[in-house]
Amino acid sequence: MTTMAVPRKTRLEPPIPGPRPVGAPRPTSPSRRVELWSVPMPPPERPSRVSPREAEVLRLIARGLSNAEIGGELFISLPTVKSHVASLLAKLGARDRVQLVVAAYESGFVVPGHLRGSARPVA
Repeated sequence: MTTMAVPRKTRLEPPIPGPRPVGAPRPTSPSRRVELWSVPMPPPERPSRVSPREAEVLRLIARGLSNAEIGGELFISLPTVKSHVASLLAKLGARDRVQLVVAAYESGFVVPGHLRGSARPVA
């Protein structure tokens, strides 16, 4: 009588991921190595076509503030904020506020996670 040999696993299989709470960090495998490098932050330079006041408005737009909130931060009227936003849209060739924010980040004028030059700290 011949018996069938059960094949052995030659390597460990990764565990089957179970449900994890929303927002919980993903477990990292021992073979996955993450390196974090610290780089010095370059000084923020405003785009050459933008005035200093428009640069302040752009930085606050990138932080997600509304026109009314920008007016309150900079002590200017709502029509003045709207004028600055319209000027930024024209000068930077953006069609909306989202494109202004993208341009601000892509140019390095605004850096993620840093509040350089911000008018108030974010909680």
